[in-house]
Amino acid sequence: MSNASRSSSPNERGGPRFWAACALVFALLVYAGVRFIPSPPPSRVPLEAVNIPAVVVPIEFVLHGKINLNRASAEELQKLPGVGPVLAARIVAFREEHGPFHSVDDLTLVLGIGPKTLDGFRDQVTIDDE
Repeated sequence: MSNASRSSSPNERGGPRFWAACALVFALLVYAGVRFIPSPPPSRVPLEAVNIPAVVVPIEFVLHGKINLNRASAEELQKLPGVGPVLAARIVAFREEHGPFHSVDDLTLVLGIGPKTLDGFRDQVTIDDE
């Protein structure tokens, strides 16, 4: 066999299938290369100071009126400073067991309320119907 007949063989190097495969691999590499090259980052806009007028509104937590110890629910009692859910439940339970409070100082009979705790909210509670 001559060289010319051997080069046109599909199983040998230099045949049409080989060059088609090379072209396909080249095309895939070019495509993949284009996809793996990151795009350039967008241009950055220079930062400038922005002057925005602001309104500051002071917030005060003020109880409107005094809380009546003989009628207040546990949720209302929790609005008092130093009184959480457990202490509020104790106040309500004490009131239900022993009857209405006769003075604000009777709160010291509730477990967990001492003179210091009572002084923290004495001016915010009452036993009178106002």
